[in-house]
Amino acid sequence: MDKLKTIVIVVPKCEVVLSSITGSLKLLNAVIEMTNAPTKLMLAGYKKNQKAFGGLFSIHTEVRFQEVDKADLIIVPSFKSDIETAINDNGVLFDWLVSQYRKGAYAASLCLGSFLLGGAGLLTHKRCTTHWQYAKEFRKLFPNAIHLKHNVITEDDRIFTSGGAFTFLNLIIYLIERFYGKEAAQWAVSVFQVDYHRDSQHQFVLFSSQKNHANVSVLKAQDFIERNYMRKLNNAEIAAHCQLGERTLVRQFKESCGNTPNEYLQRCRIEKAKEYLANTVYTIAEVQFHIGYNDPKTFRNIFSRYTSLSPSAYRKRYSHIN
Repeated sequence: MDKLKTIVIVVPKCEVVLSSITGSLKLLNAVIEMTNAPTKLMLAGYKKNQKAFGGLFSIHTEVRFQEVDKADLIIVPSFKSDIETAINDNGVLFDWLVSQYRKGAYAASLCLGSFLLGGAGLLTHKRCTTHWQYAKEFRKLFPNAIHLKHNVITEDDRIFTSGGAFTFLNLIIYLIERFYGKEAAQWAVSVFQVDYHRDSQHQFVLFSSQKNHANVSVLKAQDFIERNYMRKLNNAEIAAHCQLGERTLVRQFKESCGNTPNEYLQRCRIEKAKEYLANTVYTIAEVQFHIGYNDPKTFRNIFSRYTSLSPSAYRKRYSHIN
């Protein structure tokens, strides 16, 4: 197991996502203290103070990253600035990243941070991922990278990347296990309650192709169903939320999505059931309850229709829980 002497979380010249910095700092610092590891964890940027979250917060860095001669692990946080602007504005950081990588450093990006690793030229011919919503733009900018749209975590030749939003926590736990051991990772998962056993962004991508339409009312209906799938929904309630008549809702929904609101609801429920079965110790009855089914037979029949497996067979094949 490689020993880390210095971990550097960099603050790029762009509007960084503050949670990806604070979350990483909190998890890593706790593990370093718990294991009594001789690791120095530091925050480095272009300057001592940088505004974040629309100016509501300030990030106070310890050093300028150019002052760090040797880093063992560099973490590049996510950001929400214009992507091409962020790439164009961070040439100095890119030079430092490349220099550190050549000296043997590991580099990890969180969510859109992969665009910065790509901008530095570190992802050429390497497996990587990013937020699934930006997959098309990523592939356009970095056609020589091996982009894995559905992956939550990738590792390739000392380069780590993570998927969208809060899946960065999965990568931080992965790094903890990689560099501090399985027990430290299990401790962090337990203390910080991280949903670690997620290895795919597929459940978030699944319905994205069904949203490639311009019907605002149907998009509103889809969002309403996705947020309320566990409740007993009917067309009347969905239509009222969208300010449509029931017949109009069903017609427009089918024209836009290719299925009915009820079919869409069942798919949302089954995708969540698959996640529960693979990643939790809930009993099948508990899974059924959590996703809004009262009748076990109905749940089994609908689950089998969409997966070609019974709930118990699906769990046996795909569960990550030992």
